[in-house]
Amino acid sequence: MTPIDRAEAELQRLVGAGKLVGFVAGVREAGRSWVAAGGTSAVDGPPMSEDAVFPLSSNTKPVGGLLAMRLVELGLLGLDDPVGEHLPELADPRVLARPDGPLEETVPAERAITLRHLLTMTAGFGWAGEGTPLAGAMAAQQVAPGPYAPPMPPDEYLRRLGALPLAGQPGQGWNYHNSSDVLGVLLARATGSAVPDLVAEHVTGPLGTRDTGFTAAPGRLVASYGADPSGGLRALDTAGRFGEPPAFASLACGLAATVADYLLALEALVAGAPVLAPETAAQMCTDQLTAAQRAAASGIVEPGSGYGFQVETRPDGAVGWAGGLGTIGYADRDTGRAAAVFTNQGFDVEGATEALDAVWGLLS
Repeated sequence: MTPIDRAEAELQRLVGAGKLVGFVAGVREAGRSWVAAGGTSAVDGPPMSEDAVFPLSSNTKPVGGLLAMRLVELGLLGLDDPVGEHLPELADPRVLARPDGPLEETVPAERAITLRHLLTMTAGFGWAGEGTPLAGAMAAQQVAPGPYAPPMPPDEYLRRLGALPLAGQPGQGWNYHNSSDVLGVLLARATGSAVPDLVAEHVTGPLGTRDTGFTAAPGRLVASYGADPSGGLRALDTAGRFGEPPAFASLACGLAATVADYLLALEALVAGAPVLAPETAAQMCTDQLTAAQRAAASGIVEPGSGYGFQVETRPDGAVGWAGGLGTIGYADRDTGRAAAVFTNQGFDVEGATEALDAVWGLLS
Protein backbone atom coordinates (compact mmCIF):
# COMPACT_ATOMS: atom_id res chain seq x y z
CA MET A 1 0.00 0.00 0.00
CA THR A 2 1.42 3.41 -1.00
CA PRO A 3 1.00 6.69 0.96
CA ILE A 4 -1.55 7.87 -1.58
CA ASP A 5 -3.93 4.89 -1.76
CA ARG A 6 -6.42 5.89 0.95
CA ALA A 7 -6.89 9.46 -0.28
CA GLU A 8 -7.02 8.27 -3.90
CA ALA A 9 -9.87 5.92 -3.01
CA GLU A 10 -11.82 8.77 -1.39
CA LEU A 11 -11.29 11.03 -4.39
CA GLN A 12 -12.35 8.26 -6.78
CA ARG A 13 -15.49 7.85 -4.65
CA LEU A 14 -16.30 11.53 -5.12
CA VAL A 15 -15.81 11.17 -8.88
CA GLY A 16 -18.13 8.16 -8.92
CA ALA A 17 -20.73 10.06 -6.90
CA GLY A 18 -20.73 12.89 -9.43
CA LYS A 19 -19.30 15.38 -6.92
CA LEU A 20 -15.94 15.76 -8.65
CA VAL A 21 -15.01 16.05 -12.32
CA GLY A 22 -11.37 15.09 -11.94
CA PHE A 23 -8.31 15.29 -9.74
CA VAL A 24 -4.59 14.76 -9.43
CA ALA A 25 -3.19 14.07 -5.97
CA GLY A 26 0.36 13.55 -4.81
CA VAL A 27 2.66 12.89 -1.87
CA ARG A 28 6.40 13.48 -1.63
CA GLU A 29 8.60 12.15 1.13
CA ALA A 30 12.29 11.28 1.50
CA GLY A 31 13.05 12.29 -2.08
CA ARG A 32 10.29 10.20 -3.68
CA SER A 33 6.91 11.22 -5.12
CA TRP A 34 3.67 9.29 -5.58
CA VAL A 35 1.06 10.80 -7.92
CA ALA A 36 -2.39 9.53 -8.91
CA ALA A 37 -5.13 10.88 -11.17
CA GLY A 38 -8.82 10.17 -11.60
CA GLY A 39 -11.91 11.41 -13.37
CA THR A 40 -11.62 13.59 -16.45
CA SER A 41 -9.81 16.81 -17.35
CA ALA A 42 -13.12 18.38 -18.42
CA VAL A 43 -16.79 17.48 -18.31
CA ASP A 44 -17.19 14.81 -21.00
CA GLY A 45 -13.47 15.22 -21.68
CA PRO A 46 -10.52 12.80 -21.78
CA PRO A 47 -9.27 11.00 -18.66
CA MET A 48 -7.29 13.13 -16.25
CA SER A 49 -3.54 12.55 -16.61
CA GLU A 50 -1.01 12.67 -13.80
CA ASP A 51 0.93 15.39 -15.63
CA ALA A 52 -2.09 17.67 -16.16
CA VAL A 53 -1.45 21.37 -15.61
CA PHE A 54 -3.75 23.32 -13.27
CA PRO A 55 -4.13 27.05 -12.64
CA LEU A 56 -2.77 27.49 -9.12
CA SER A 57 -4.69 30.65 -8.25
CA SER A 58 -3.61 31.52 -4.68
CA ASN A 59 -1.32 28.51 -4.47
CA THR A 60 1.03 30.85 -6.35
CA LYS A 61 1.62 32.84 -3.15
CA PRO A 62 4.04 30.40 -1.44
CA VAL A 63 6.13 30.36 -4.63
CA GLY A 64 6.27 34.15 -4.44
CA GLY A 65 7.40 33.85 -0.84
CA LEU A 66 10.22 31.49 -1.82
CA LEU A 67 11.34 33.94 -4.50
CA ALA A 68 11.27 36.95 -2.20
CA MET A 69 13.22 35.21 0.54
CA ARG A 70 15.85 34.06 -1.94
CA LEU A 71 16.38 37.68 -3.00
CA VAL A 72 16.65 38.64 0.68
CA GLU A 73 19.31 35.93 1.11
CA LEU A 74 21.21 37.42 -1.82
CA GLY A 75 21.16 40.84 -0.15
CA LEU A 76 19.10 42.48 -2.90
CA LEU A 77 16.34 43.46 -0.46
CA GLY A 78 15.92 43.73 3.31
CA LEU A 79 12.81 42.63 5.16
CA ASP A 80 12.43 45.99 6.88
CA ASP A 81 13.43 48.19 3.96
CA PRO A 82 10.69 50.69 3.02
CA VAL A 83 9.20 49.74 -0.34
CA GLY A 84 8.85 53.40 -1.32
CA GLU A 85 12.44 53.40 -2.59
CA HIS A 86 11.35 51.22 -5.50
CA LEU A 87 7.60 51.89 -5.38
CA PRO A 88 7.15 55.67 -5.13
CA GLU A 89 3.41 55.12 -5.63
CA LEU A 90 3.38 53.77 -2.06
CA ALA A 91 5.94 56.09 -0.50
CA ASP A 92 3.43 58.40 1.21
CA PRO A 93 0.12 56.54 1.60
CA ARG A 94 -3.04 57.83 3.22
CA VAL A 95 -5.05 55.59 5.53
CA LEU A 96 -8.80 55.47 5.98
CA ALA A 97 -9.93 56.96 9.27
CA ARG A 98 -12.27 53.95 9.51
CA PRO A 99 -11.88 50.78 7.40
CA ASP A 100 -15.53 51.02 6.32
CA GLY A 101 -15.57 54.80 6.08
CA PRO A 102 -15.70 57.18 3.10
CA LEU A 103 -12.64 57.40 0.89
CA GLU A 104 -12.12 61.10 1.53
CA GLU A 105 -11.75 60.66 5.31
CA THR A 106 -8.10 59.70 5.74
CA VAL A 107 -5.10 60.18 8.02
CA PRO A 108 -1.38 59.94 7.25
CA ALA A 109 0.37 56.58 7.45
CA GLU A 110 2.25 56.27 10.75
CA ARG A 111 5.08 54.21 9.27
CA ALA A 112 6.46 53.15 5.91
CA ILE A 113 5.30 49.99 4.16
CA THR A 114 8.09 47.40 4.17
CA LEU A 115 8.83 44.12 2.45
CA ARG A 116 7.94 42.36 5.70
CA HIS A 117 4.48 43.92 5.54
CA LEU A 118 3.99 42.63 1.99
CA LEU A 119 5.10 39.11 2.88
CA THR A 120 2.76 38.93 5.89
CA MET A 121 -0.26 40.68 4.29
CA THR A 122 -0.05 43.50 6.84
CA ALA A 123 0.70 46.39 4.44
CA GLY A 124 -2.79 47.87 4.80
CA PHE A 125 -4.20 47.01 1.38
CA GLY A 126 -6.09 43.94 0.22
CA TRP A 127 -9.46 42.41 1.00
CA ALA A 128 -11.54 45.34 2.27
CA GLY A 129 -14.76 43.62 3.34
CA GLU A 130 -18.16 43.42 1.71
CA GLY A 131 -19.90 46.57 0.59
CA THR A 132 -17.39 49.10 1.90
CA PRO A 133 -16.54 52.20 -0.14
CA LEU A 134 -12.95 50.97 -0.47
CA ALA A 135 -14.05 47.55 -1.72
CA GLY A 136 -16.26 49.25 -4.31
CA ALA A 137 -13.43 51.52 -5.45
CA MET A 138 -11.03 48.58 -5.76
CA ALA A 139 -13.55 46.70 -7.89
CA ALA A 140 -14.15 49.76 -10.08
CA GLN A 141 -10.40 50.11 -10.63
CA GLN A 142 -10.04 46.36 -11.35
CA VAL A 143 -7.57 45.90 -8.49
CA ALA A 144 -9.84 43.95 -6.12
CA PRO A 145 -8.73 40.51 -4.85
CA GLY A 146 -9.69 37.62 -7.11
CA PRO A 147 -8.53 34.30 -8.59
CA TYR A 148 -7.00 35.86 -11.72
CA ALA A 149 -4.08 38.16 -12.47
CA PRO A 150 -4.81 41.89 -12.85
CA PRO A 151 -5.81 42.76 -16.42
CA MET A 152 -3.28 45.57 -16.81
CA PRO A 153 0.52 46.02 -16.74
CA PRO A 154 2.23 46.25 -13.34
CA ASP A 155 2.91 50.00 -13.44
CA GLU A 156 -0.73 50.75 -14.17
CA TYR A 157 -1.87 48.34 -11.47
CA LEU A 158 0.32 50.04 -8.89
CA ARG A 159 -0.82 53.50 -10.02
CA ARG A 160 -4.45 52.51 -9.48
CA LEU A 161 -3.85 50.78 -6.17
CA GLY A 162 -1.60 53.56 -4.88
CA ALA A 163 -4.24 56.18 -5.64
CA LEU A 164 -6.58 54.54 -3.12
CA PRO A 165 -6.24 54.88 0.66
CA LEU A 166 -5.07 51.98 2.79
CA ALA A 167 -7.69 50.11 4.81
CA GLY A 168 -5.50 50.31 7.91
CA GLN A 169 -2.12 51.43 9.17
CA PRO A 170 0.86 49.42 7.86
CA GLY A 171 1.74 46.68 10.33
CA GLN A 172 -1.55 46.95 12.18
CA GLY A 173 -4.16 44.71 10.54
CA TRP A 174 -4.31 41.86 8.02
CA ASN A 175 -5.77 42.21 4.52
CA TYR A 176 -5.59 39.32 2.12
CA HIS A 177 -4.20 39.08 -1.43
CA ASN A 178 -3.01 42.39 -2.91
CA SER A 179 0.28 42.41 -1.03
CA SER A 180 1.37 39.46 -3.17
CA ASP A 181 0.85 41.38 -6.40
CA VAL A 182 2.63 44.42 -5.03
CA LEU A 183 5.42 42.05 -3.99
CA GLY A 184 5.92 41.05 -7.62
CA VAL A 185 6.18 44.67 -8.74
CA LEU A 186 8.70 45.37 -5.99
CA LEU A 187 10.92 42.38 -6.85
CA ALA A 188 10.91 43.27 -10.54
CA ARG A 189 11.82 46.92 -9.98
CA ALA A 190 14.46 46.14 -7.34
CA THR A 191 16.26 43.66 -9.60
CA GLY A 192 15.53 45.10 -13.05
CA SER A 193 14.23 41.68 -14.14
CA ALA A 194 10.75 40.52 -15.08
CA VAL A 195 8.89 38.35 -12.59
CA PRO A 196 8.80 35.27 -14.90
CA ASP A 197 12.58 35.50 -15.31
CA LEU A 198 13.07 35.81 -11.55
CA VAL A 199 10.86 32.79 -10.86
CA ALA A 200 12.73 30.76 -13.47
CA GLU A 201 16.18 31.74 -12.19
CA HIS A 202 15.62 31.46 -8.45
CA VAL A 203 12.77 28.95 -7.94
CA THR A 204 11.72 26.73 -10.81
CA GLY A 205 15.26 26.49 -12.21
CA PRO A 206 16.82 25.19 -8.98
CA LEU A 207 13.80 22.93 -8.40
CA GLY A 208 13.90 21.57 -11.95
CA THR A 209 10.16 22.15 -12.39
CA ARG A 210 9.66 22.54 -16.13
CA ASP A 211 5.84 22.58 -16.08
CA THR A 212 5.42 25.56 -13.74
CA GLY A 213 4.97 28.98 -15.33
CA PHE A 214 2.72 31.87 -16.24
CA THR A 215 1.63 30.15 -19.46
CA ALA A 216 0.62 26.56 -20.23
CA ALA A 217 1.09 24.52 -23.39
CA PRO A 218 -2.13 23.94 -25.40
CA GLY A 219 -3.86 20.76 -24.34
CA ARG A 220 -2.05 20.52 -20.99
CA LEU A 221 -4.27 22.84 -18.95
CA VAL A 222 -7.39 21.28 -17.41
CA ALA A 223 -10.81 22.89 -17.77
CA SER A 224 -11.85 24.79 -14.63
CA TYR A 225 -15.37 25.19 -13.29
CA GLY A 226 -17.23 27.41 -10.88
CA ALA A 227 -20.74 27.09 -9.51
CA ASP A 228 -23.67 27.80 -11.81
CA PRO A 229 -26.66 29.59 -10.20
CA SER A 230 -28.79 26.58 -11.14
CA GLY A 231 -26.57 24.30 -9.07
CA GLY A 232 -24.52 22.91 -11.94
CA LEU A 233 -21.06 23.73 -13.22
CA ARG A 234 -20.02 26.89 -15.04
CA ALA A 235 -16.96 26.70 -17.31
CA LEU A 236 -14.29 29.31 -16.55
CA ASP A 237 -11.99 30.85 -19.17
CA THR A 238 -8.71 29.67 -17.68
CA ALA A 239 -7.38 28.43 -21.03
CA GLY A 240 -7.61 31.94 -22.47
CA ARG A 241 -5.70 33.35 -19.49
CA PHE A 242 -2.75 30.96 -19.75
CA GLY A 243 -2.44 30.69 -23.52
CA GLU A 244 -0.01 33.59 -23.87
CA PRO A 245 2.18 35.70 -21.55
CA PRO A 246 -0.04 37.79 -19.27
CA ALA A 247 -0.03 41.56 -18.99
CA PHE A 248 0.70 41.08 -15.28
CA ALA A 249 2.75 38.10 -14.06
CA SER A 250 0.98 37.74 -10.72
CA LEU A 251 2.69 36.32 -7.63
CA ALA A 252 -0.75 36.30 -6.02
CA CYS A 253 -2.49 33.93 -8.42
CA GLY A 254 -0.75 33.81 -11.81
CA LEU A 255 1.07 30.47 -12.01
CA ALA A 256 0.00 27.13 -13.44
CA ALA A 257 1.71 23.84 -12.53
CA THR A 258 1.49 20.09 -12.25
CA VAL A 259 1.09 18.33 -8.91
CA ALA A 260 4.53 16.75 -9.32
CA ASP A 261 6.10 20.20 -9.74
CA TYR A 262 4.21 21.70 -6.84
CA LEU A 263 5.30 18.93 -4.49
CA LEU A 264 8.90 20.02 -5.07
CA ALA A 265 8.02 23.62 -4.18
CA LEU A 266 6.26 22.43 -1.02
CA GLU A 267 9.28 20.35 -0.08
CA ALA A 268 11.45 23.46 -0.39
CA LEU A 269 9.17 25.30 2.05
CA VAL A 270 10.26 23.02 4.88
CA ALA A 271 13.70 21.86 3.71
CA GLY A 272 14.89 25.10 2.16
CA ALA A 273 17.13 23.41 -0.40
CA PRO A 274 17.57 23.85 -3.27
CA VAL A 275 15.99 27.32 -3.11
CA LEU A 276 16.73 28.61 0.40
CA ALA A 277 18.99 28.00 3.35
CA PRO A 278 17.20 25.92 6.02
CA GLU A 279 17.14 28.81 8.49
CA THR A 280 15.53 31.09 5.90
CA ALA A 281 12.84 28.50 5.16
CA ALA A 282 12.22 28.15 8.89
CA GLN A 283 11.73 31.90 9.22
CA MET A 284 9.39 31.94 6.22
CA CYS A 285 7.26 29.20 7.77
CA THR A 286 7.02 30.74 11.26
CA ASP A 287 3.88 32.61 12.26
CA GLN A 288 4.54 36.35 12.06
CA LEU A 289 1.17 37.69 13.20
CA THR A 290 0.06 39.37 16.39
CA ALA A 291 -3.08 38.19 18.15
CA ALA A 292 -4.99 41.14 16.67
CA GLN A 293 -3.78 40.34 13.16
CA ARG A 294 -4.76 36.68 13.58
CA ALA A 295 -8.22 37.82 14.58
CA ALA A 296 -8.39 40.02 11.47
CA ALA A 297 -7.40 37.00 9.34
CA SER A 298 -10.24 34.88 10.72
CA GLY A 299 -12.33 33.39 7.93
CA ILE A 300 -9.35 33.14 5.59
CA VAL A 301 -6.66 31.68 7.83
CA GLU A 302 -7.91 28.58 9.69
CA PRO A 303 -8.80 28.95 13.41
CA GLY A 304 -5.72 28.44 15.58
CA SER A 305 -3.38 28.99 12.64
CA GLY A 306 -1.10 31.88 11.77
CA TYR A 307 0.60 33.31 8.71
CA GLY A 308 4.29 33.44 7.87
CA PHE A 309 5.80 34.85 4.70
CA GLN A 310 3.09 34.01 2.11
CA VAL A 311 2.15 30.71 3.80
CA GLU A 312 -0.36 29.62 6.40
CA THR A 313 1.25 28.11 9.50
CA ARG A 314 -0.90 25.50 11.28
CA PRO A 315 -0.55 24.33 14.89
CA ASP A 316 0.00 20.74 13.71
CA GLY A 317 3.19 21.81 11.90
CA ALA A 318 1.74 21.96 8.39
CA VAL A 319 2.51 24.96 6.17
CA GLY A 320 1.06 25.82 2.78
CA TRP A 321 -2.03 27.30 1.20
CA ALA A 322 -4.98 26.68 -1.11
CA GLY A 323 -6.17 28.18 -4.40
CA GLY A 324 -9.74 29.27 -4.99
CA LEU A 325 -9.99 27.46 -8.35
CA GLY A 326 -9.63 24.09 -6.60
CA THR A 327 -6.03 23.36 -5.53
CA ILE A 328 -4.38 22.80 -2.16
CA GLY A 329 -0.87 21.98 -1.00
CA TYR A 330 0.80 21.67 2.40
CA ALA A 331 4.03 20.29 3.83
CA ASP A 332 4.66 18.98 7.35
CA ARG A 333 7.57 20.78 9.03
CA ASP A 334 8.11 17.85 11.42
CA THR A 335 8.20 14.96 8.93
CA GLY A 336 9.10 16.77 5.71
CA ARG A 337 6.20 15.08 3.90
CA ALA A 338 4.48 17.24 1.24
CA ALA A 339 0.99 16.65 -0.14
CA ALA A 340 -1.19 18.27 -2.80
CA VAL A 341 -4.67 17.74 -4.23
CA PHE A 342 -5.57 19.56 -7.43
CA THR A 343 -9.13 19.54 -8.81
CA ASN A 344 -10.84 21.46 -11.59
CA GLN A 345 -13.65 22.76 -9.37
CA GLY A 346 -13.54 26.01 -7.43
CA PHE A 347 -14.39 26.40 -3.74
CA ASP A 348 -17.89 27.56 -4.62
CA VAL A 349 -18.79 24.19 -6.18
CA GLU A 350 -20.51 21.66 -3.95
CA GLY A 351 -18.11 18.82 -3.24
CA ALA A 352 -14.93 20.81 -3.89
CA THR A 353 -14.10 21.34 -0.22
CA GLU A 354 -14.76 17.67 0.50
CA ALA A 355 -12.27 16.74 -2.21
CA LEU A 356 -9.58 19.19 -1.09
CA ASP A 357 -9.85 17.97 2.50
CA ALA A 358 -8.27 14.72 1.27
CA VAL A 359 -4.91 16.51 1.52
CA TRP A 360 -4.91 16.04 5.30
CA GLY A 361 -5.06 12.28 4.90
CA LEU A 362 -2.09 12.46 2.57
CA LEU A 363 -0.06 14.32 5.19
CA SER A 364 -0.75 11.85 8.01
